[in-house]
Amino acid sequence: MLARRTIARIGGRAAAFLVAAALAAAALTAAAIVPWPEHRTSAPSLVVQPAESRQQRVCPGPLMTLADDAAAATTASSVGSAAVVTGAEPATAAIEQAPVTASENPRADRDGTPTVIAAEPGEVAVGMLAGAQSQTAATETVAGFAAAACAEAFADTWLVAGATNLGRTSLVLLSNPTDVAATVDVRVSGESGPVEAASALGIIVPAGNQRVLSLAGLAPNLESPVVHVESSGGAIVASLEHSVVQGLAPAGVELSGATAMPSTRQVIPGFVVAKAGGVDPADDHALGDDFPAVRLFAPGDDPVEASIGIVSDTGASGSTIDVTLQPGRVSDVPLGVLAAGSYTLRIEADAPVVAAARATTGVPAESGGADAAASVDLAWTVATTPLLDDGVVVVPQGPSPVLHLASTGTDATETTVTIDGTERAVTVPAGGAASVALAPGAVVRLAGTEGLHASVSFSGAAALASFGVQPPGAQDAPIRVYPR
Repeated sequence: MLARRTIARIGGRAAAFLVAAALAAAALTAAAIVPWPEHRTSAPSLVVQPAESRQQRVCPGPLMTLADDAAAATTASSVGSAAVVTGAEPATAAIEQAPVTASENPRADRDGTPTVIAAEPGEVAVGMLAGAQSQTAATETVAGFAAAACAEAFADTWLVAGATNLGRTSLVLLSNPTDVAATVDVRVSGESGPVEAASALGIIVPAGNQRVLSLAGLAPNLESPVVHVESSGGAIVASLEHSVVQGLAPAGVELSGATAMPSTRQVIPGFVVAKAGGVDPADDHALGDDFPAVRLFAPGDDPVEASIGIVSDTGASGSTIDVTLQPGRVSDVPLGVLAAGSYTLRIEADAPVVAAARATTGVPAESGGADAAASVDLAWTVATTPLLDDGVVVVPQGPSPVLHLASTGTDATETTVTIDGTERAVTVPAGGAASVALAPGAVVRLAGTEGLHASVSFSGAAALASFGVQPPGAQDAPIRVYPR
């Protein structure tokens, strides 16, 4: 009897356990099926609009030369003065100009210095301040025409231009428009790879000062340098002056500004070929400066496959050159035989690259003298960053200035170009380009240009120059603040 009761009690407990387990399983299944109520909370935050800051651009100043004085062979001194023009939106805005100290230039009192142009908060619409400069030189060491845009100061700049082999001089111009000293690292890469130059690291550029560095002193005998400038403390406006002497004759000068940051897509608008000719792209060791070429550099650690599209701005069919870039090594790629005219170069790569293109007006006479010095010039056309919807461009003095607009989109872009108050509608075809003839001294207002690329070129007898139209950097943007 006792055994039966024990069995019954155990059986009852087992049954109760099984029932409870079944109920628990059912509850879990229901919990998985039935949606639970959601409760989400966000950290408290506040969007803050910073007070509008003072807008500022820096014009690089006069062209320089080395060894002009035998008693100071390493000193860079100016060779004349640059003429600066400015513009803004609204046109009535007050624009200030102030010099940057050029204590290393013994002729600064005569020829001038880099110039800071600025507008007080509220005077100029954000990003709508512009300046540019130009200069013609005709000395025994430097001859040609150079033009450059006045640029914003940044902590990171790439310069794609120049050479330091025989007959070539390259100077890196570093201007610090800020109120604090800048510590600058200048890293150079060439056709054989990175150049070790300890003296190029930790360079101090005092507040409100310019430093001029001879690239040959950091990286001698380079045919294809690329310069990466990084600063801490004060931001820097960096540019590179490239001059050439062939035999006894100066063979051109250019003042090249920053190119677009490394990217898998680069666009070089308004590349002007002044004289028909060129070198076969298969000749990857072509020497000299007198043929159209694009300079490419992949700063990564692996080989990069790149495609260079060459499209005439007239709409004629283009060509494509495929190249393999070795990591850390700079390549000057000949663009083949090109007819005289303007082109848009489009570079597509499977890893980030930087780029700029070089052209000349011809080959100087070997006899030297004033006639030879005035017979040839060279220009570097940089890759640009896509424009914003609105912008301002100013045109310094120079021969036959032209505004070039290039599209990478699939639809035509309708823009408005206002030149000294006169509006003009300009259509940029899908994937194509358009150009607008300008006048020296003009102030150009751009509207409807978002996503386009732009440059300004100058071309004349023995005069060739170009500068990229870059959008303003991010400034005065709203920020979200999270209290702790």
